[in-house]
Amino acid sequence: MKKLDATTLTADQQKFFNDALAFVASVDKDGNPQVGPKESLTALDDKHLVWSEVTFSHLWENIKNGSKVAVVVADVPSHTNVRVLGSVTIHEGDDFAKEYAAKVGKKTDTAVVVEVEEIFA
Repeated sequence: MKKLDATTLTADQQKFFNDALAFVASVDKDGNPQVGPKESLTALDDKHLVWSEVTFSHLWENIKNGSKVAVVVADVPSHTNVRVLGSVTIHEGDDFAKEYAAKVGKKTDTAVVVEVEEIFA
């Protein structure tokens, strides 16, 4: 993967995040990595990704403790992939979280927004 000069997602990259299963990686307070799928993750706009948090496990603890995240989507047959690195903002119980959960069909009042800081493709 090559780091791109851009820090905004193209329309094609946004569609890729909306259509493919995304995997999110983080690190714990000791620097140990963790990665897992986020079925509800989509592109919010050209600078942000978002998912409804429903598992509240390792990733949740890591981002609550300040971990940045890496998010990747890939299409194996075409060898196409996009990865972003970014910081997160947690929305708990607010209108944004509730509206996003309803949009993606999740029963949660917690949403996580990733601000895109770096893009690799």
